[in-house]
Amino acid sequence: MSFRKITILVSALLGAGILLLLLVPSSSKNAAVSNSGKNVFSEGFSTFSNILSLGSFSSSSNEEEGLIPASLLRNETPDNLYWAAVATPRDAAESKAQNELREDWAALYGKIYSGKATRKEIDEYYTTQIKLQEDQLELLKIMEDRYPERLNDDSRRMILAGKELYAKKLKDVKNEYEKHINQK
Repeated sequence: MSFRKITILVSALLGAGILLLLLVPSSSKNAAVSNSGKNVFSEGFSTFSNILSLGSFSSSSNEEEGLIPASLLRNETPDNLYWAAVATPRDAAESKAQNELREDWAALYGKIYSGKATRKEIDEYYTTQIKLQEDQLELLKIMEDRYPERLNDDSRRMILAGKELYAKKLKDVKNEYEKHINQK
């Protein structure tokens, strides 16, 4: 795996972690693993080991924690690419679809970097990656703008860090897209 792929993967996981930390309560009283199964970062990222799977928490605990229920955000933004590509799947079908989506992206990415991708494939890949970054920024903005009373100082700092991260990633993806289009 190239350094660039590793950097993109680590950035995506960090960004997903920030969103998950904002969406899911992480206090010690809520740190148990949910009934539905594994947490997305439990295998290799101990920093995120206390994060519950999405959808496994009650709204009353969220209000106590000052957090926004993921289900509320999902209902408000059903077409947001975050839910399909990054969020912890709610069931086996979502997990399978997410894995297939990521495999398709990896295949396109490989074709692009090997110089074998068509202009249409380059457009497809980068348009989707740009949408993903914009959608993640949209979720953070919604949390900040619509639910400020539910956010504590730590959450606000995490939102700011997430916005900076996704804005940088968006700029990088757009620059990379332009570079590949100019090579065709």
